[in-house]
Amino acid sequence: MPTKIHPQVVPATLLGLAVTVILVLVLAGVVALSSAEAASNLSCGDTITTDATLHHNLVNCPNNGIIIGADNVTLDLNYHTIDGDGTPAAGCNPRTDFCDVGVVNFGHDGVTVIHGSLRQFAAGVDFGEARHTRLLGISASRNGDAGIQLFGSSRILVRNCSGNRTTSREGEGVGVFDSRHVRILNSSFRHNAHVGIKPVDSTNGVIKGNLMAQNGDEGFLMEGGEGFQIRHNRLIGNGAGITLGPGTRNVITRNHVSGGREGIRIEKGHDNLVAHNVVVRAHRAGIRLGIRHPFLGGAHNVIRGNLVKDSRADGFVVLKKDRHSRLKGNTARRSGDDGFDVASRSATLTSNRAIRNGDLGIEAVRGVIDGGGNRASGNGDPRQCTHVTCH
Repeated sequence: MPTKIHPQVVPATLLGLAVTVILVLVLAGVVALSSAEAASNLSCGDTITTDATLHHNLVNCPNNGIIIGADNVTLDLNYHTIDGDGTPAAGCNPRTDFCDVGVVNFGHDGVTVIHGSLRQFAAGVDFGEARHTRLLGISASRNGDAGIQLFGSSRILVRNCSGNRTTSREGEGVGVFDSRHVRILNSSFRHNAHVGIKPVDSTNGVIKGNLMAQNGDEGFLMEGGEGFQIRHNRLIGNGAGITLGPGTRNVITRNHVSGGREGIRIEKGHDNLVAHNVVVRAHRAGIRLGIRHPFLGGAHNVIRGNLVKDSRADGFVVLKKDRHSRLKGNTARRSGDDGFDVASRSATLTSNRAIRNGDLGIEAVRGVIDGGGNRASGNGDPRQCTHVTCH
C-alpha cells in the first residue's frame, strides 16, 4: 500500500527551509555590510585581513598608512591617496618595526595593492619576506628613503608604477634587497636623490620598459646579484646610466641611454652581456669595463652590437684590470677623444667600427687580441688605430 503524505507536513517543511535560507541571507548580508563598512572606514594605521577598498584619502598619517595582516588580500586604493605627515614616526624603532610606511606587508603571500598614491612617508611601500605579490598602478612620490622597497621576497610584480622625488641623500625609486624573480615593468622612476632602480644581492629579475630620468646618481645600479634581464628601458639625464658593480651573468640589451657621466659600466662583474644598446651624449665614456682600482676588475664580459654616439670623452673604454672581455660589432661615432680606448691586453676586438672620433678610432695597448674586421675612418689621428689592424 502506498505511503500517505499528510498535507500539513509539506508546508511546515518548506516553511522551515525558507526561514533557514532567510537567516543565512540575512547573516551574509550583515557580514557583507560589515566588511564594506570596515573598508569604507579605513583609517591611518589600520590592519586589514580581508580585501578592502579605500573610499577616501587618508591624510597626515603620523606613522604607517595601511598594514597588510593576512595572505591573499587585495587592497584597492581606488585612485585615492594615503598621505604621511612628512616627519619621522615618534616612538617607533625602525630597527625592530616598520615605521612611517604607506603600505606595509611583512610575511604575507599573494597580496595585491592597486591604483593609488602614497606620499610623504619614509617609504611608500615596504614588502618583506613575501611571495607572489603585486603592485599595480601605484604612485609613490615625495617619500624620504624610497618609493618602493622589497626585502627577502620572491615572485614580485611591479607594473605601471612610479617611484619619484625621494628626498633623502640615499633615496631611490625602488630598492630590491636579497630578493629573486622580481619583475619591474612599464614604470617610471624620476628625480630621486640617489637611484631610480637599485637591486642589491638579488637574482633573476626582469627590468623592462621602464623610464629612469633625472636621478641624482644612476638610473639603474646593481650592487651584487646575477641573472637580471635589463631590456628596452629608457634612461635620460641621470647622474649615470646603468652600473653593475658587481653583477654577474646579467643581460643588458636594447636600452636607450642619454646623458649622465657614463652610459653603461660594468665595474667588477663577469659573464655579462651588453648588446644592441644605444648610448648618446655621455659626459665621459659611453660604455666602460672595469674600475679605476689597482686590484679590481671584471672578466669575460661580452660587448656586442652597441652604438655609442657623441660621448665627450671615449666611446668605449676597457680598463687594465678587466680580463678576457670581448668587443664585437660595436660602433663609436663622434666621440670627443677615442672611439675605443682599450688598456687590457686580454681583450678581444672584432668587427668594430670607429667613425669621426676626435682622436684615434681604436687606441689599444700592445698585445691586445685582434679578432679582425675592425674599421676606422675620419678620426682625428691619421693613424686611425693602434695595435690592431683597421680597414
